[in-house]
Amino acid sequence: MRTNFKHVPLTLISLLFTSSILLTGCKKEENIEPVDNGENNTSSPATPDLSHLPFGGIHPSNILIKNQGNGQPDSLSLWLCGLPADGAGNSDASDWTNPDGSWDYNLKPQVGGNVYWNSQFNVSLDSNGNRVITGNALPSHPTGVFPITPGSAAYKYDGNPNIISEHEILYTFPAMPQEAAQPSCLPFGPSGISLSGSAIYHGSSTLGNDAAAHEMLDRFGGHTDGTERYHYHFPAQDLQDHIHVHTTGHSALMGYMLDGFGIYGPYGENGELLTSKDLDECHGHKHPVLWDGVMVDLYHYHWTYDFPYNIGCFKGTP
Repeated sequence: MRTNFKHVPLTLISLLFTSSILLTGCKKEENIEPVDNGENNTSSPATPDLSHLPFGGIHPSNILIKNQGNGQPDSLSLWLCGLPADGAGNSDASDWTNPDGSWDYNLKPQVGGNVYWNSQFNVSLDSNGNRVITGNALPSHPTGVFPITPGSAAYKYDGNPNIISEHEILYTFPAMPQEAAQPSCLPFGPSGISLSGSAIYHGSSTLGNDAAAHEMLDRFGGHTDGTERYHYHFPAQDLQDHIHVHTTGHSALMGYMLDGFGIYGPYGENGELLTSKDLDECHGHKHPVLWDGVMVDLYHYHWTYDFPYNIGCFKGTP
């Protein structure tokens, strides 16, 4: 039967049309299935206990010094080439140390402030199979005020007198980095570069203690040093969220270490929260990860909330 809409009231036409849309929408929603992108774990990610973190430099999370007789890296530890003779920083963490010997990130003072920077940062692949990274080392997010303000809570422990200044970044890595026959120890200075544009430093201060636990950092887990280079020691939530808000599955890429391998956030293949015990002596492991837009079975590092936080040694050739 053909309906002649000329003789149907407009209000009835509107009601029929609206009902049709609602019924169609409900039917489609019932058949929606999640897309399998390798991150199909829909459970909420585990929350780290930031109030009870183990100190680095205390067994088994050791700081090993190669030129002091420690010739090989070790699981859970940080393998340094040496310590500078003129180290500086904070040696007193007693005010945020728990009775059980752990430390409380929530009690530790932070460097306050919101200073904005003109960050320049670019990652590209050239025609020769290389990854080229350029920039000015300034972060694409605000930082705390440096030098640390006299009279502030952080200044009581660390009178860091250094400013933040530009540094030319020009790194060239193989687009597909290779594992070296033997790992390499870590010098001081940059161990990697964050996608925020600033340097990633390993977990030791120049005094040879746990930098994240002792030194005064801002809310992004960073600060500056005698080279006037802003850099990170800790995977602060503000830093992670600035680069990529994690909801489920494997963490996103957060930067590149100086051997060309990527460093990802603290969540593993199935969305589990990783610790150093889940990783090898260089603080990484190998499984398929998203790399330049495709899944590749590749070695990679992870940030974790426990020492050494980001890298234990170079797995590749820096």
